[in-house]
Amino acid sequence: MNVNRAPLSASLLVALGCAACGTTAPSDVRPPEPRSSAETPRIPIGSVAPRPPLQTVPATVIPLPTVESPRPDDAGIFADPATVSAEWLRQWCTLDWREPMNANLDRAARYQTSSSAKDDRREGDTDDTYRSMREQQLSSGCDEVTAMSSPEAPQSADVAYLVLSARRVNSAAGVAFEAEQVRSARRVLRQTDGRWLVDTRVEAG
Repeated sequence: MNVNRAPLSASLLVALGCAACGTTAPSDVRPPEPRSSAETPRIPIGSVAPRPPLQTVPATVIPLPTVESPRPDDAGIFADPATVSAEWLRQWCTLDWREPMNANLDRAARYQTSSSAKDDRREGDTDDTYRSMREQQLSSGCDEVTAMSSPEAPQSADVAYLVLSARRVNSAAGVAFEAEQVRSARRVLRQTDGRWLVDTRVEAG
């Protein structure tokens, strides 16, 4: 399935139904009215292809934390392909409008190969999408992060194929308006120094 991928901020604008992009979102922004699953747009961002939203989030739901701190230099994270993949997705998926542009990509790059980081960077925010993101105070928090070996792909001592997923809650001005599941299949490579790093996106079967 081909998914039209776009930066988070640009895609969230669509989900919010922005009618006045370019103006700062007021502090009392309310989430959009619930829509049927057929009408609710996907929010494709970067290199993680989302599935259809799980649910429209009630106004009483508290958004997930939208700032992730880099983990300490724990060699254990890089010793296992599933562990490093989960950490990569956790850092990549979480985004806050108060951070510098593409701060999530900067955090995630620590856990991936340079070629993979460059690919993700090409699909990151631009000056225009970042400006719109800040004006509407768009953020995303993620939890329920999993990384499982793909049963359909060959595994070896130096190459692993994993299916990554997470639940993501999107918010505007601190108000959650949608929850969805993001999913990505990635190749993970063991480096010459023994560390595992997330590599390129692969097509899921």
